[in-house]
Amino acid sequence: MRAFVALFVAVLIAAYAGPLFAQQQQPVQPQEPGQPGAPTAPPGPRRIIAGRTLAGIEVGRPIGRVLARFGRPSEVRETALDTVYVFNRFGINVYAKGGVVTAASGTNSLLKVDDNLGVGHRVEDATAMFGRGFREGTVEGWPGLIYDGRGIAFGLDGRGVAAVIVFRPGTAANVSALSPGAAGAPPVAGFPNVAHLRPFSPETNFMSLPGYLRWLMHEASGTWITYQEAERVVKEQQAGTTR
Repeated sequence: MRAFVALFVAVLIAAYAGPLFAQQQQPVQPQEPGQPGAPTAPPGPRRIIAGRTLAGIEVGRPIGRVLARFGRPSEVRETALDTVYVFNRFGINVYAKGGVVTAASGTNSLLKVDDNLGVGHRVEDATAMFGRGFREGTVEGWPGLIYDGRGIAFGLDGRGVAAVIVFRPGTAANVSALSPGAAGAPPVAGFPNVAHLRPFSPETNFMSLPGYLRWLMHEASGTWITYQEAERVVKEQQAGTTR
């Protein structure tokens, strides 16, 4: 009888302990990037180094390395100056010519210069770190500061940094993100060149060219120029590109 009771207890313990043990040992499934709750950081380092690298994307390296690491881009755009690979998943754009990376930009706030400067920081933080040796220009559609000699530029949304782009020093004119005209036409004095942008497209925030120019000027100066003035400037810029 005692042997029977002991056997019965052992069977009960095995019946309940087995599923409980399996439940406790069930492995946690890793989340894939892009799923709810998953990290949005790009794979690899998050450093920005002026003139050299952004998120591990090195200027001067083959674009194939970027594609192997980041996967299929969300979009690929051809411009007069370069090919743009858009990785919306990570908030990163990569610019290449002849199969070689010429620039990389980021709107991801996790990317930082020396852990002290990035998207979301104030424009004063950028000038404090890189000085006053910039020229004003368009940076990925934003009014911004271009440090051509340092190989870095900042697009600004009001007084905050909205985008950061790195490129080889002295080559800003060869990067479409920093040359909206994309053909080297000089801008009408005091106005960013929008002549080669596509109206009512993502490049112009789905505005007409005069409307987009008005918006850029307001972002840069805080004042609105008239639509008639913007229309006149756009016509002059377009005429200049056909000479």
